[in-house]
Amino acid sequence: MKAQLKTRVTEMLGIEYPIIQGCMQWISRAQLVGAVSAVGGLGILSSSSCYTAEELRAEIKKVREITDKPFAVNITLLPASFVPDYDGYIRVCIEENVKIIETAGRIPKEDMIAKIKGAGIIWIHKCTIVKHALKAQTAGCDMVVADGFECAGHPGENDIGTMVLTPSFVEALNIPVITAGGIGTGRQMAAALMLGAEGVYMGTRFLLTEECPVLDKVKDHLAEHATEMDTVLLLRTYVNTTRAYKSKVAVSVLEREKAGLEFADIAGDMSGKKACEMFFENGDIDNCGTICSGQTVGLINKVIPVREAIESIMKECIETLGKFSV
Repeated sequence: MKAQLKTRVTEMLGIEYPIIQGCMQWISRAQLVGAVSAVGGLGILSSSSCYTAEELRAEIKKVREITDKPFAVNITLLPASFVPDYDGYIRVCIEENVKIIETAGRIPKEDMIAKIKGAGIIWIHKCTIVKHALKAQTAGCDMVVADGFECAGHPGENDIGTMVLTPSFVEALNIPVITAGGIGTGRQMAAALMLGAEGVYMGTRFLLTEECPVLDKVKDHLAEHATEMDTVLLLRTYVNTTRAYKSKVAVSVLEREKAGLEFADIAGDMSGKKACEMFFENGDIDNCGTICSGQTVGLINKVIPVREAIESIMKECIETLGKFSV
């Protein structure tokens, strides 16, 4: 019998489980997104992996070839190595009848919000402090992701962990809160729900799944060798903090950053081109590109199918919550 757990997040998004696949640039493509949504979670497609709006349209169509269940498109409003076509991305989402958009980084401008809301699209915004979450709620956001310091990628510059950030959001907001950062198991999901979250957001757990398009060599290395100590914060000097796996190249980037080098001197190692070469071509973790990874990587020791990941997390979550019934 399937574990059942209904929240405002599942009801509003039309999904079976309150589990959302975190957006990972270059990785969150149709193959992974479709697999997560097909099982009953919410897959999120990365628009910043698409250089043009038409590339995004093609990925949306590929997701629909896998499943007819809900999925989202992420639009990240942060510095990028190319000029994203934000207007084109939103236009394509509307034309392709995408029902959910997640934004991250800065709050979208009013005209972007008006297009999203005017099309009846559910708007999720990911942020790292209460102030920004309140601003998003006022702007018409339907739900927010509380992105805790343990997360992969961009944790913000304030270093607020999930244990404090989640209840802070829940207390301040009227809209549903989804917890991100340090969530990769059913026990952690149960903890997030106990803190008041109505869903959880997982990137690293889905990175280490069979449907993830990254080379097996990369995924197997992380599953076998990474511990909770094996992440490092890069780019803090440039006010663009990024949590990554502690590979040799990541350590080299950090050393050069601390030595006072300009961003241009490390940009090559942080580029999407290098990451894609490592992810999809050579699997050279220590010398070719960096991997965004959350601290929860230390709790994930096996690459498994998406279905097994979601169903085992749900089972463990329900069992954990049941231990404390009174």
